[in-house]
Amino acid sequence: MFVGKIHMLDNKMDAFLLMQLVDLARTFARNAELRVELAFHSHYEESESLLTISQFWRDWKPAQRAAGMKSDVYLRAIGSAWYTGREDTDLYLAKLADSPLSRFGSELFMLCEDIRLETICRRIRPGTSGVFNEREHIYRGYFRHKLIAHQLRGETADALFLAVYYWFKGTEQLTGSSGKSLKTQSVELGPEVDALMRLLHPYLEEAERAESTARNAELCLDMLEILAYRLDHDAVTAYFSARAGSGAERPLLRGSEPPLRRTKRLANDDAEIEPGAGRDMNRHSERQSMWHRETPDTEGEALRHALERGTRTARFSGEAVQAGDDAPSEAMAVAKGRSVASNRPSEAPPKDAQTLSSAADPAAGSGEAAPQLRAVAERLAARKPTLAEEAAYREAVGIILPLTKELTRTVRLTLERKQTAPRRDLLYGHLGRKLVRFATDEAPRLFTKKRDPASDLDAAFSLLVDCSASMYDKMEETRLGISLVHETLRTLRIPHEVTGFWEDAERVSAEEAPNVFHTVVDFGACLAPRSGPSLLQLEPQQDNRDGFAIRHAARRLLRRPEKQRVLLVFSDGEPSAAEYHEAGILDTYEAVLECRRLGIDVISVFLASGEVHETQRITMRNIYGRHGIVVPHAAELPQHLAPLLRKLLLRGER
Repeated sequence: MFVGKIHMLDNKMDAFLLMQLVDLARTFARNAELRVELAFHSHYEESESLLTISQFWRDWKPAQRAAGMKSDVYLRAIGSAWYTGREDTDLYLAKLADSPLSRFGSELFMLCEDIRLETICRRIRPGTSGVFNEREHIYRGYFRHKLIAHQLRGETADALFLAVYYWFKGTEQLTGSSGKSLKTQSVELGPEVDALMRLLHPYLEEAERAESTARNAELCLDMLEILAYRLDHDAVTAYFSARAGSGAERPLLRGSEPPLRRTKRLANDDAEIEPGAGRDMNRHSERQSMWHRETPDTEGEALRHALERGTRTARFSGEAVQAGDDAPSEAMAVAKGRSVASNRPSEAPPKDAQTLSSAADPAAGSGEAAPQLRAVAERLAARKPTLAEEAAYREAVGIILPLTKELTRTVRLTLERKQTAPRRDLLYGHLGRKLVRFATDEAPRLFTKKRDPASDLDAAFSLLVDCSASMYDKMEETRLGISLVHETLRTLRIPHEVTGFWEDAERVSAEEAPNVFHTVVDFGACLAPRSGPSLLQLEPQQDNRDGFAIRHAARRLLRRPEKQRVLLVFSDGEPSAAEYHEAGILDTYEAVLECRRLGIDVISVFLASGEVHETQRITMRNIYGRHGIVVPHAAELPQHLAPLLRKLLLRGER
């Protein structure tokens, strides 16, 4: 049976649920690069940083689907990631390869392991019990009908497996041909299955108490040896399945607790020599490269090198700081050692700027793309506008002029409020009017103070425009919206740039995915009177890798000296590129979160150029949250964009 990825978007999986599952999986497994995918069966592969969720849950009702998928995540991220032994699993499957009951043995082993892991999950995380109860309820109803069907068709191995499941769960009675209940009374077993269950009874009891994967493997091999001469055929249906490579390299025993954080093995795995042990002081270390094409940003590389490839030491185990430990010197070394310089002197990165995920990684933070594929950025400058483009832009400006005035007036009124509105509830200043708190509060704040005048808005905007093929029927309306925002910012003398982005699908190879960034209006010329016609050069092209483009635009914004930075993303919310289908929405969502953590306000604008479907609203909301604008036409943009800008501008002065 094929076990592979299921296309997330084709299956219309709820993007918000996918984000929840990824967050849960990465949190419990303590692996920020863990990928979460749909497959035929649920597995966890530490070496591949992969957790798969069974597609069995996909067709259930939303509440049941969410509970089932979460239960898979709990079993793998809390259980398999820490308690399932990869070597034991591989050894068991190797011994199982020549068995006539290989499929039955695989699902029996996986069931025994899941029962053990579920017990561990309930003990470590009691809050998961509700999800596991729902999982059990779903499986009971589903397996009851399957058990009846298997017995009617004479598929003894399949019926025996489902009987084992009911035996483990124990709250439903299994009635044998003798009339005596094995554990409870509602699922009837045929004479053959009943007899086999009684043979397996002692092994199943021991499997309930198994301490490790190795013990479960031994018990399953013993049960298969008993069944080898009693079952004529292997199982037909694989309800569960064990997979080579599943589990952790160093599993814990059943009663152990996972460490507070996962420790990563050092690449050179050496140890620090004790003082006075005869260290050769003349020995020179090999030079380590701090930069290559795939990691253009080296900020923090010195510390990362020490953590991943450095010498094993005990200085973080409670000992005092050793001589020579100097955090400021490390910080200065990083600050002076930037390998990538800005092309423009005015765009030097601020001292307090933090680092986004690597721009060379097409799925930074999500691990979505294959390791060998790297997205690379290529910049394309704007050409001189033609006379036809200038005429067309003058016509567009005439259409949006009333809207531009409305949006400009909103921003100006907001600026005036920031200049005149007093700061209240201070410990000193002018005495305010609300004096009741003098008698009611222990430390009343009764004073006010005028704000310092601020004539201009200290902000920079970046307008990022999706130029993928899916924007073909929306680009004309999108250009109107971009022109509206550009003219508003130009009138208010606010620096900004407008960049279209797309991925050149024709030049994508197994190693590289070229992403083109067409800057039609840059920060240097954005306030010029005739800078607008270049906007008409934005045209639908090919694919779009939204997460990569957002990180790229954020880096340029971080180089700006302004206090406030705003990123406006004009897109339809449908990322699609090479090896970017399943996790495109998730990677874009994570890119937005990274930008907001760095102080960049991200706003999405979707001009649908017609009727807006509810699925489009849900997708944009899942990615951008409340800062997402979905409107059918550019004429409605000011009334949706103005409140967001007002909120952001007022917040920037606090």
